[in-house]
Amino acid sequence: MRWRRFLRRRQTEAELQQEIELHMEEEIAENMERGIAREEARRRAYVKFGSARRVREEVWRASSFFWLERMWGDLRYVLRRLKHSPSAALTVMVSLGLGIAANVVVFSGVNKMVLQGPPVGDPANLMTVYSTDRLNQVGSQINTAVFESMRGQLKSFSGTAAFTTFLQATLSGRGARVRVWGQGAAVNYFDVADVPMMIGRGFGSHEEHSPVVVLGYELWVHTFKADSAVVGTTVSLSGKPFTVIGVAKPGFHGVMQFINASFWVPLSQQAELESVPGRNGEWVNVIARLDPRTNQAKGQAELDTVAQRLAIEFPKERQQQGFRIDKAGTWPAEAMAQIAAFLAAVMAVALLVLAIAGSNVANLLLSRAMARHREMSVRIALGATRWQLMRPMLLESVLLSLGGGVFGVGVSLLAVRALLVFHMPMDLPIDLVLNVDRRVLLYAFLLSAGTGMLCGFGPAFAATRPSVPNALKGESALERPGRRWTMRNVLVVVQVAACVVLLCTTGLYLHSLAKLANEDPGFSTGGVRMLSIDPIHNGYRAEQVPLLLKRMRERVTGLPVVVSAAWTDAVPLSMGMHGSEFHIAGQAGSFPHDPYADVYHVDPGYFDTLGIARIAGRNFEGATADAPKQMVVNEAFAHLIFKERSAVGEYLALSLPAASAPASPTAYEIVGVVKNSKSALMSDEENHPVVYEALEQNVGAAAPLFGYSLLVHYQGNGAEVGSAIRNEVSSVDSSMVIFDDKEMVDRVKDSLIIPRAESVIFGTFGCAGLLLATVGLYGVMNYSVQRRTQEIGIRLALGATRGGVQRLIVRQGMMLATVALAIGLPLALAASKIAAKLQDGIAAYDAVSFTLMPLFLASVALAACWIPARRAATLDPQTALRHE
Repeated sequence: MRWRRFLRRRQTEAELQQEIELHMEEEIAENMERGIAREEARRRAYVKFGSARRVREEVWRASSFFWLERMWGDLRYVLRRLKHSPSAALTVMVSLGLGIAANVVVFSGVNKMVLQGPPVGDPANLMTVYSTDRLNQVGSQINTAVFESMRGQLKSFSGTAAFTTFLQATLSGRGARVRVWGQGAAVNYFDVADVPMMIGRGFGSHEEHSPVVVLGYELWVHTFKADSAVVGTTVSLSGKPFTVIGVAKPGFHGVMQFINASFWVPLSQQAELESVPGRNGEWVNVIARLDPRTNQAKGQAELDTVAQRLAIEFPKERQQQGFRIDKAGTWPAEAMAQIAAFLAAVMAVALLVLAIAGSNVANLLLSRAMARHREMSVRIALGATRWQLMRPMLLESVLLSLGGGVFGVGVSLLAVRALLVFHMPMDLPIDLVLNVDRRVLLYAFLLSAGTGMLCGFGPAFAATRPSVPNALKGESALERPGRRWTMRNVLVVVQVAACVVLLCTTGLYLHSLAKLANEDPGFSTGGVRMLSIDPIHNGYRAEQVPLLLKRMRERVTGLPVVVSAAWTDAVPLSMGMHGSEFHIAGQAGSFPHDPYADVYHVDPGYFDTLGIARIAGRNFEGATADAPKQMVVNEAFAHLIFKERSAVGEYLALSLPAASAPASPTAYEIVGVVKNSKSALMSDEENHPVVYEALEQNVGAAAPLFGYSLLVHYQGNGAEVGSAIRNEVSSVDSSMVIFDDKEMVDRVKDSLIIPRAESVIFGTFGCAGLLLATVGLYGVMNYSVQRRTQEIGIRLALGATRGGVQRLIVRQGMMLATVALAIGLPLALAASKIAAKLQDGIAAYDAVSFTLMPLFLASVALAACWIPARRAATLDPQTALRHE
């Protein structure tokens, strides 16, 4: 009813006016019946009733949404004010927009890593089951036999399913072959995850050993052009026929948030596609859905009991091991602690940028409030309350902040797209895309509204408490003569001090990245190109691979611009390197305490191609498939095992668990020692022990996860050479899928993804903070010059030099900058210690950063002070004395 009255105000007021007039006529008639003349009767009736307008307003307030009308009136008033000062409004929105954009980008990362659950039905009840060791450390995967026994004993869960992490394949169905990544899954996987199909269906209980496949939505759209007729057709995965039975719903890439799976096949088909039985099929990830009648604590208690039974059933695999459950799609607690610490640090920096922007905006709003002190005094003298005066000022601040939020969201959309330039140094379906979804938009809205209230409250409070007599005479209560520290000065000091922290932290990360980028990886990067193929997943049998690789290498080395070429199963700086433990042959191994080394299978020309110097022994020679096993080790591994004595001629054997160790392990002869080089990451401070084995002796033993990579040392134009190399590889097999085709310098750059991303984030935040602090300091000095125009005119008229006036203004501004530096440097030092703990390679105290950054900030502050000072020194005294 009240809404109806509010929306029909004119009609309601007309009806109320008629009622009042009717009442007045009745009152006048009663007075006239008592013998009173008509004019006197009318006068007495109106005196008794009072103001009709007041009555109408009271009735309207009591029976309608009067507060909404007042807000609407305030909104129109604020919009009229902003219309007359577009430059100030734009400045506020851009300033706050930069700070809000920084926070939105960081929160989108928090949302993806921490808050966002998997796109499944009822995600709160879907759990991931982790295996734990004797120290309660989490391992993500569980043995398949253990899983089969475990799921038959669980009663607190309505369903339990398993899936593998990575399954690579070459898809050919329509058009060219494409390399795709998927997962093997139990037949009840989609039922437990509660994932509906876009078209078709999920796995049936009878299809555990059937060659069927469910496609991801994106793969269906891009490869099959969203053709619904694909269901029921046969496609080829790694040369084997599979029947498409369904397409998953849009947005579903699997339960693991950062893994972008494009297809799913039954678990039994994993070994068929891998062509290496047992490599991935023996270990699976496990999800379980809680029964609606139970909770997570009861499910964990049941898993603890099941773990004790499995320790008896599998004494070797499950001794002193347990299980832990957590919500699916989340990280284990140990990993989450590190991620949360990093995100908290980045969020703190983003909030620091917003604080600088907020201080800048508060300063600007304070200036606008100073200009209204006479208006406020008049309003107070006329009976306005403080809340009535503050309300439109706060509304103005919130509106500007919301405008800044819209601008910030737009900037953040561009920023998250710009983050796509970062690539992982490996060919894995890692999903690094950040999305601005409803949760992020809500955060941006709340942050904008809250920032607007905080930025506007101080200026509104100060502007609504003027000294009325002084203000009516034109004297501002916000600026008292002889007062050195005003609210504006304090805000500028806060801005510059926060900027000191930002710039010094940025300097630490940039200096660390520069050192890593200039560090010698131990191998040549210029003039070296790489490309990768995966013969196993293109239909080749393991015994056919050596001949294929040899033919391709011979075709490539026949190019005039190619100096040398070599195959390897792993390219340096690819992260996640394969490794093994070794012990001296003839001695008893001590797994898992023997020396560990990264293992590469390489051609003999590998060291010449990458420019890795040999310091002892020889290269692989005569290392045929049936010859005695040979290996080359790097200096770090040779010193680790043999100390000062020569490693050449010694024999090593693999260290394996007692349950799987052969009676007579294979011995590898060390035929050479090479210089150390970076293996997994450029940021590793110490050289990893590395073992190089002959590729020809091991090429049939396994299908490498990342295929085989051809490294080519060339002379000439990289793009032209790359095209020629691809043509030669394709001439051997035109259907072979080529991937990871790039220069080695790009691989080195990709390996620095973490320090590069950190440097970009902190560098962007630092530049934004510097810009905002400079604008704030300039604004204060410019405003100070304007307020002191008459004083400057008097000084000049009394004989002050223009240089003296300029020094006076500069000295005032640099005093603020000096105080800010004195406050900011200790805070920056504390921040650097925190950064050093969160990130390896960051120095707790970097003399370069803590010297250059404050000097740079001081020079920028000097420029921000000098420009208004120079303008003040050029004032004409007569003009200045007439200034009001």
